[in-house]
Amino acid sequence: MNVPKKIQLIILFLWFALQPAIANVPVNVRLALVIGNSSYKDAPLKNSPNDARAMKEVLENAGFKVNLLLNADKAQINKALEDHQIAIQGTQGLSFIYYAGHGIQLDEKNYILPVNFNIQFEKDIPEQGISLNKLMHDMSDKGGRLNIFVLDACRDNPFKSKQSFRGLAPVDAPLRTLVGYATEAGNIASDGEEDAVNGLYTEHLLRELKNTHLPVDDIFKRIKFGVRRASKGMQIPTYSNGVFEDIYLKSIPSSDRITQEQNKKQFDAELQAWNKIKVDKNPEQIFNFIEKYPASSLGELAQGILEKIERKLINSQAFDGEIIQNPADGRFKNGDTYTMKISYEHRPSLIVKSTVFDVDDYSAKYTNVFDQGPIGQMTISGAVISDGQNTFDPPYVLVPGAEYQVGKRWRGRSLRTNLKGQKAWMDYSGKVVAREQTTVPAGTFQAYRVEIQFQIEGDALLNATLWVQPEWGLAIKTNFQFQDLNGRVRSGSREMMGRTRL
Repeated sequence: MNVPKKIQLIILFLWFALQPAIANVPVNVRLALVIGNSSYKDAPLKNSPNDARAMKEVLENAGFKVNLLLNADKAQINKALEDHQIAIQGTQGLSFIYYAGHGIQLDEKNYILPVNFNIQFEKDIPEQGISLNKLMHDMSDKGGRLNIFVLDACRDNPFKSKQSFRGLAPVDAPLRTLVGYATEAGNIASDGEEDAVNGLYTEHLLRELKNTHLPVDDIFKRIKFGVRRASKGMQIPTYSNGVFEDIYLKSIPSSDRITQEQNKKQFDAELQAWNKIKVDKNPEQIFNFIEKYPASSLGELAQGILEKIERKLINSQAFDGEIIQNPADGRFKNGDTYTMKISYEHRPSLIVKSTVFDVDDYSAKYTNVFDQGPIGQMTISGAVISDGQNTFDPPYVLVPGAEYQVGKRWRGRSLRTNLKGQKAWMDYSGKVVAREQTTVPAGTFQAYRVEIQFQIEGDALLNATLWVQPEWGLAIKTNFQFQDLNGRVRSGSREMMGRTRL
C-alpha cells in the first residue's frame, strides 16, 4: 500500500512528538500499599499487624515505596487505594497491594472488611466491604506494568450467615495482574501457631519475596508448595496470573539473563536431578525438586505424582457450574471414549474414535491419536509419552500436572524418537491463558484454553491451542499450525463430536 507523502510526514511528526512522553514514562516505579487489620470487635485477629509490618520491611528492601495502614476503617482504605491508583497510573511500574485481615464472599464476589464493619444481613456486605473484583479490574485498566494483589484474607468468616462456602471465591486475574490467595478458593487459612509471629502464608511470602532474582511467577510457585509442605496439605495457596512475561521485583541486568545455551545446561541438571528421585516417589524429595525448579516442565510431572501419593486433605470451591478439581483422581478412566473430527487444510476431514484402556497409577493408553497411529500413551496427569509415531523422554507436558490456574506457565525439553529410531530435541513452553466457553459439535463447554509452542531440532515449529476440562484426559478442541524449515505453513484442528465415561 502506498501512503501519500503528506500523511507520511504527519505520522513522522507525531512519532517524534510522542518520544519525550514515551521516554519520560517511569519504568522503575515500585509502589506498595500494605494493610493489616486485626482489631475487629467480634472477631479479632492475632498476626495481621505483625504480617503487615514485616511485609513493609521486605518490600522496602526490594525497592518499593510503601504506605502502611493498620486497623483501617473503610474511609481510610478507600483514600489509600485512591492515592495508590493515582500514583501508579501512567507508569510502567510495579504495584503491590497486600491485605491481611478478614475477607468474605457474596455471589462469587470477594470483599475485604474494614475494622469498623457491622454486618447484620448479607445485603450489608457490598455496602460495608470493599470489592476486590472491582479493585483488580480498575488496577488492570489504570495500573502499571504488573499489579500484584496478595490476600491473606481467607480466615474463617466472622459473619455467620447461611452462605455455602468459607473463605474467598475463585477468580481469574485480569490482564497485567497477579493475585495470590493464602489458600484455595472456599477454604480458610491459618492465622499462625499460638507462638507464631506471622501467619503461615505470610511467613513463606516474606521468605520468598527476598528472592528478587527470581521471576514473580516462580516466587508464587515456591510459596504455594512451601505452605502446602508445612501444613501437610491442610492449606494450599493459589494464585492467578494475567501476565505472560517474566517480571522481577528488582530490575535484572540484561547480562544476568539466561542464554539459550545456559537454558540447555540448566535443563540437563534438572533432568539429572529428576531421574534420581522419580522412581522412589518420596514426597520430601519431590517438594525439594519443585522448590528448586518451579518453572520446569519436570516440576509439572512432579506435581502429578505428588497428587497421587499425597492426596490433598481439602477440597477447593469450584467456579460456578464447574466441578471441583481433584487431580489425584487422574484424568483418564478405563473405557472413556471420544469421537473426534480431524480436519487439515486441503485434505478431507475424517472421524476417529479414541478409547482409553490399560490405565494404571502412572499412565493410560488410548487409540487413534489424531491420525498418526493406533495407540498413544500419556501420564495420568496429561504428559505425552507417545503420540503413535514418536516417543518422548521425558514425557512432554501438554497440560498442567496438577490443578489448572489461569496464568500457569511451564517450559521444558524432551528427546523425541520416531519409529525409525531417529532422535531430535524438542524445546517447548506452555501456558494456561484463559477460562472460557467453547463450542464444538458435541456441545458448548466451559474450558481452560492452553497455548503451547514447540521447536523441534532441525524440523518444524508447532503452535497448538487446546481447550480442556481438568477432569478429562483429551482436549475438547485442538487447533494446530506447523511451519517447516522452508517457511511453509499448514494448519488443522481436532474437535470433539462426543465422549462417554462409564
